[in-house]
Amino acid sequence: MEYLILTIGLKKVCFIFSIIGGLFNYNNKKVHSKKGNGRHINWLMERKKARIDLFLNICIAIVSVELFIPPLMATFDLHTTFAPALAFFIGFSGIRLMPAIEQKIKKTLDKF
Repeated sequence: MEYLILTIGLKKVCFIFSIIGGLFNYNNKKVHSKKGNGRHINWLMERKKARIDLFLNICIAIVSVELFIPPLMATFDLHTTFAPALAFFIGFSGIRLMPAIEQKIKKTLDKF
């Protein structure tokens, strides 16, 4: 991990790990879905959904790298090798929270 951080930089490593975390969540949803089909990502058949989820993963990765990880690292005085783990967790949980955040935004916009 330290080699990756030293060669390509901490922000890039955190960005990559956040995207990987989001993709793991997408794959986990597909395997444990209520439909019971138990398939993994089928990029050819579900291109639109996969592209939307990948775009959301990239957005969450950018936000987490720029806004969430540096304050967490400074607040809890964590070592730099812990940052990719935080990025993975934020990417994994960020995609799960995205529908709830979207509904809240829609409700507040409908009030106006």
